[in-house]
Amino acid sequence: MEELLNDYLLNTIRPGKGKVYQKGEVIYHEDTPSFGLYFISSGTVKIYTSDASGREIILRLAGQKDIFGHRYLLDEKTHLESAKALEESTCHFIDGRDFQNQMESLPHLRQIIFQKIGHEIYHYQKRCVELMRKNVRERLAGYFNYMVLNHSENTQNGIKIKIQLSREEIASIIGTANETAIRFISEFKEMGLITEEDRFFYIKNKEELIRLSQ
Repeated sequence: MEELLNDYLLNTIRPGKGKVYQKGEVIYHEDTPSFGLYFISSGTVKIYTSDASGREIILRLAGQKDIFGHRYLLDEKTHLESAKALEESTCHFIDGRDFQNQMESLPHLRQIIFQKIGHEIYHYQKRCVELMRKNVRERLAGYFNYMVLNHSENTQNGIKIKIQLSREEIASIIGTANETAIRFISEFKEMGLITEEDRFFYIKNKEELIRLSQ
């Protein structure tokens, strides 16, 4: 059913209408007014919030054909999080009132949107459980498994993680200190599970990473 949403959005968006955001460019800040949602036609965007000290807490990564900022549709007229391009990304803004009118006339579209929101809630709940139950090694292995499934490509050097995340960003995703993330990344390299070239990670033993994450 998500393909139906993608088809609708692609048909709604006029070619060339999207805005190109450079790597590191903020798309919107939390606590700012929200007027609609965004569709990604290329690139990757990180959705994050900040703690009291200003440290980023990454909530999720949104990739090609994904939407974000759609909490507007739940009458959240202020962004609860921030969004920033992780790489050069083309994002298309869709006016929230127009989209709500379309949902009124297309019941299937409404159903898909609420399924997507429900899936995100499940993802956040699952992540909270993993933060409580799994140790850092297991969470880091789970992170690499997620990236293999969603942001990778096969190369002669192994499975390449296409997105360059800093050690600090990885630490934020798995819920640990920077120094701890660095230590376990080094451990994974020594174990022959991953390598790193030109700041890109390559997966060398996917099966062992899956075993470790469980």
